[in-house]
Amino acid sequence: MNRAVIIAIILAGYIVYVAFKHKETWRKLAPIQLVGVLLSFIGVTGTGAAILFYGVRYLISFTGNEIIRFVIQFFSAVVVIMVGVLLFTAIVRNITNGILPIERKRN
Repeated sequence: MNRAVIIAIILAGYIVYVAFKHKETWRKLAPIQLVGVLLSFIGVTGTGAAILFYGVRYLISFTGNEIIRFVIQFFSAVVVIMVGVLLFTAIVRNITNGILPIERKRN
């Protein structure tokens, strides 16, 4: 198995874990809201993956230095994840009228 398949399996497992952990919250949502959340997740994740795959390859094609390539890849991943989380949170909050995202309990 290659790295992408392993990451996909871990992601799918985590999604199933979160779905079961918060099943009471999911029951509060209408079916159209569930579809909207799912499509939003797929859209944000797919867009982020495309940006990381194609955009970063384009950026690193201008340099031959491996250290600079690593730095570009690392910071690009951090920025894409931060923007994706903020965008997904805003979209889901709007779709579910504030039911999602689930607020974490602070100790």
